[in-house]
Amino acid sequence: MADLKRTFPTLLACLALGAFGAGCGGDDEEEPAGGGGSAPAEEPTGGGAESGGGEAVEVDTKNTKFVPKAVTVPKGGTITWTNSDSFPHTVTKDKGPGPKFDSGNLEGGDTFEQTFDAAGKIDYLCKLHPGQTGTITVE
Repeated sequence: MADLKRTFPTLLACLALGAFGAGCGGDDEEEPAGGGGSAPAEEPTGGGAESGGGEAVEVDTKNTKFVPKAVTVPKGGTITWTNSDSFPHTVTKDKGPGPKFDSGNLEGGDTFEQTFDAAGKIDYLCKLHPGQTGTITVE
């Protein structure tokens, strides 16, 4: 019992730190591209749920979701989607400014890249999974 009283505060501290991404021991969970260790799994490289600041943004297709669901790119910026699922997805423009785009079927591990020159909000989806949607804000 005395050992539990001594280790309990340490255990609580580790659990609290783990909730903020700096836990005790290793974390075997996958990290998004770009690492960072403390970023939640749904954050892209370089930002939060809405990212930007660079000209390139990465979006993961994981568990039948676009991660992150909403991204921001500057005019002339590029987004690269990577299919991390073991089944196909598409990246297909639904509505918004600029030209139409459609990746075609992306198998697991495939990537698709699109550059955006027209400012505004773009909605896109996976034609194979219509509930899988995302938005792009081009500034």
